[in-house]
Amino acid sequence: MRTLAEAGASILGGCCGTSPEYIRQMKEVVGTDLALTHAARRRDAGRRWLTSERQTLEFGLEDSFILVGERINPTGKKKLQAELREGSLALVRQFAEEQEAMGAGILDINVGMSGIDEKEMMLQVLEETGQMTSLPLAIDTSYVDVMEAALRRYPGRALINSISLESAKCEPLLTLAKKYGAMFILLPLSDKGLPESLEEKKQIIDTIAEKAFAAGLCKEDIVVDGLVTTVGANPAAALETLETIRYCKENGYATTCGLSNISFGLPERGYINAAFLTMAIQTGLTMAIANPSQQLLVSSAFAADLLLHKEEADIRYIQQMHAQKEQNTGLETTGQGTAVQPSAEERVREAVLKGNKKQAAEFAREAVEAGASPKQLLDDYLLPAINEVGELFDKGTYFLPQLIAGAEAMELAIAYLEPLLLEGSEQEKLPTVVIATVEGDIHDIGKNLVALMFRNYGFEVIDLGKDVPKETIIEAAIEHHAALIGLSALMTTTMQEMKHVIALKQEKGVDALVMVGGAVITADYAAEIGADGYAADAAEAVKVARRLLGL
Repeated sequence: MRTLAEAGASILGGCCGTSPEYIRQMKEVVGTDLALTHAARRRDAGRRWLTSERQTLEFGLEDSFILVGERINPTGKKKLQAELREGSLALVRQFAEEQEAMGAGILDINVGMSGIDEKEMMLQVLEETGQMTSLPLAIDTSYVDVMEAALRRYPGRALINSISLESAKCEPLLTLAKKYGAMFILLPLSDKGLPESLEEKKQIIDTIAEKAFAAGLCKEDIVVDGLVTTVGANPAAALETLETIRYCKENGYATTCGLSNISFGLPERGYINAAFLTMAIQTGLTMAIANPSQQLLVSSAFAADLLLHKEEADIRYIQQMHAQKEQNTGLETTGQGTAVQPSAEERVREAVLKGNKKQAAEFAREAVEAGASPKQLLDDYLLPAINEVGELFDKGTYFLPQLIAGAEAMELAIAYLEPLLLEGSEQEKLPTVVIATVEGDIHDIGKNLVALMFRNYGFEVIDLGKDVPKETIIEAAIEHHAALIGLSALMTTTMQEMKHVIALKQEKGVDALVMVGGAVITADYAAEIGADGYAADAAEAVKVARRLLGL
C-alpha cells in the first residue's frame, strides 16, 4: 500500500478479507500526510477530469478542443419523443454510438419532455448509454431531484449542465456538485434572465464562482458557458462571447458554449457555426455543445487544433479524417439517397456485439419471419458474435459491462429461438453443469456471468447461487448427473473451501470434473487443490469446459 501511495494514490482502503486492524496498521505505515500531499499536488496541477465507468477524460486550458454531443435531447425531435413515451431507447443507443464514432468526447443527456417520468427515464438512459459508449456524460436537467438521482446512479464523475444564479436552484445544485464530486457548467443567467450587458455577464460569473468556492468547490470544477446569442438579432453577439471566453481563460476557468445559437435565423448556418468555432478555439474555448454529425463543424475544430499546434493535434486530425472517410464510404445509398438497411440476420449479430438487450429478441423474431432458420441464426450469427465479444474482452477493447450486456442480449435472443430450435428436433442437449460460489463467499457477479455464458452455448446449467455448502454442491451434481462442477471464490478467506468440495467429491465417488475461477484463483492454485481446469474469466470458462468435456 505504501508503494501505491507513493505512486500517487490519494485514498487507500481495504476490501473483503481485511479488517479494522488491517486498516489501522496501514494508516500507521502510510500515514495521512502522504495522502494529503498527493491531494494538494493534484489540486494545484490545473488539470480537470471527467470520467465514465470505463474512461477518464483529462484536460487543461491549453489542450485539444472537446466536442459535447447534443443529440440525446428530445427538444425538436418528434421521433425521439415518441420513442421515449413508448419506453423505447433504440434512438438513444443509436445517437450515443454515432456521436462517439463522429468524434464527440462527452455526451450530453437530456430527456426533458412532457408525457414521461423524467427521473425514471433519465436513470434508464444513463444505464443504457453507459453500455453503448465509454464517454463521460453531461447530465442536463432543469430539476434538482432529477439531477441528484442521476448523480447518485452515475458510475463516474459527471458534468452538471448547468448551474445558473437562479435563487431556487443555485445553492442546491452547488451542494450536489460538492456532494457527488461533479464538475458543472456555470450558466451566467440570473432570476432576471439574460444579462443586459457584457459587464453584467462577468459579474454573474464571478458571483456564482464565489458561491461555488464557499461550497468547497474550486476553479477546476467549473466550466463557464459563454452564453451565445444570435448575430441575427445582436451583431455583436459573437464578439461578446469571444470576450467572455477570453475573460474566463485569463481567470483560470474552462469554457463551453451552445454553438449553433450563433447562427439562429440565418441561411446556411453551418458556415457561420464553423467560422465562429475556429475563432472561439483560438480565443481559448475548451469545449462546445454541438451535433457531431456536422462534418464541416467537426473538421474545422480538429483543423483549428492542428493550426494552433496543440499536442498530438496532427495525429487526431488524421485519425478524424480517416474516420469520416470510412463513415462516408461505408454508407451505401439507393437511387433515392436513403441508407441501405443491414439484413435482419446482421441486426441480430449487432445486437449481441453492442449489448442491445432491448431489441435482441425482436431482431431475432424479425430475422426468422424474414426466412432465416433458427439454427442458422444461432450457428452463423449469435455464436460468432458472442465469440467476438469474448475476444474483444480478452484484448481489453471491451470491458466487463460490455461483456455482460452482450451475454444478456444473446440470452434474450436465444430465449426466443429455443422453442423453435426444439421443434421436431431430437438433438441431444449439451452436458449439465452445476455452478456455485463456495461457502462463506457472497460474491456472485462473476459466477452469474459464467452461468449465463454456459446457457448461451447450450449447456444445461444448475446455478446453486452463492455461499453454498460443499454438501449441497455434491448432492446437486449427483442428482442432476452433472458432467462438470464450476466453483467460484473471490476472497482469500474462502478459496480454501474449493479444496473441501473436491475432497468430498472424491469421497462420494462423483465422476464430474471440477473447474474453478475467481479473482483470487490462479492456474497454479487450481492444480494444487486437484481441480481439473481453471478459467480466468467467463469467456474463457466456456472454452475450458468444452475442452475438458471433449466437445
